[in-house]
Amino acid sequence: MSLTGLPFLLVVLVLTVAALVWGAVRLPARRRTVATVVTRLFTQLGVSALVLLSVAVVMNNQNGWYASWGDLFGTGGTSTVRQSSGGTSAEAALQDKPKGPGLGSPVPVASLPPLPSPGQRVQTFTFTGSRSGLSGRVMVSLPVGYEDPANARKTYPVIMAFHGYPGAPDVWMQGVNLVPSLDSLAGQHKISDVIVVAPQLEFPAGADTECVNGGTGQPQVETWLADDVPQHLATLLRVSRDRTGWAALGFSSGGWCAAMTSMLHPDVFGAGVILGGYFAPIFGNSYVPFHPSDPAAKRYQLVSLATTAPPPVALWLQTSKADSLSYSSSAEMLKAAHAPLSIQSQVDISAGHRISVWADAVPTALTWLGSTVNGFKPAA
Repeated sequence: MSLTGLPFLLVVLVLTVAALVWGAVRLPARRRTVATVVTRLFTQLGVSALVLLSVAVVMNNQNGWYASWGDLFGTGGTSTVRQSSGGTSAEAALQDKPKGPGLGSPVPVASLPPLPSPGQRVQTFTFTGSRSGLSGRVMVSLPVGYEDPANARKTYPVIMAFHGYPGAPDVWMQGVNLVPSLDSLAGQHKISDVIVVAPQLEFPAGADTECVNGGTGQPQVETWLADDVPQHLATLLRVSRDRTGWAALGFSSGGWCAAMTSMLHPDVFGAGVILGGYFAPIFGNSYVPFHPSDPAAKRYQLVSLATTAPPPVALWLQTSKADSLSYSSSAEMLKAAHAPLSIQSQVDISAGHRISVWADAVPTALTWLGSTVNGFKPAA
């Protein structure tokens, strides 16, 4: 019986209701003895466990966290299909010079302001974007040695990391294996030292914006992420000014954000890493910024973009055939991509849609970034 199928859900719900009814009808009529008290205690525990199991099964069916029994218990194996897609190599894609302002001229190191929290790797900046008008929080993880006087003139590549929904920028500082993997791989000379930037995505807090620019009076989140945050951080930190030194990375809805910002802004981002993401926005009922037939909606159909006007960016994506949220649009993207777009993919067979899957994929994605994208290659 499938973990995510309707039969298993019905069995769990029937058992839960039966246990509730049996406990309500049978137990109160019994005399109070040691045996009946113990029976009542175990019945209550059993009913509670079944209620929790019912909720877990329903939520798993809705979110696709675990795709099968093997996936749940770790016995499904790690079989994957790895394939390259796109009409060119990543190196060739990154040699292109896309139109756009990029990050402009470097800011003199002497004019950069002091860090808000000297001596700490994690810094927090709050500012208002000059183009979007949004005021938001940006968390930054600095590489080891950033404040060392010996590195005072060294610039660093940047990974802009997007969390899923619901979530917060803090997730990149506390888990998902990103910063520890960067530290480990940098120590092995498989990737350069990297600045991680995790910007606020929800405007207002709790809103699933899908990182897009809404209509009049709605938040311009794409502009905040692709223009305001990179431009403002370039006046605060010693960041690379070359697009090959900027990569977008995200999981789930954050994977969509990473795909969107890198593909629509190749003058800023040379690369993108998409973990369990998708290639068109998926809005909830509480926030629909434009009608599906509006020109703004067409702008965010990335499979169509890859077909008609592929941008010169290098993408690495992870998906799974069992991931109902990610797989269909990822498969369409892999089929549609052609030069100058380049995609390296990892397609898992039975992995679910959850953070532990993406955390396991992070070192592989970062190794690809450090070996393929010039701005992230370690110094010889």
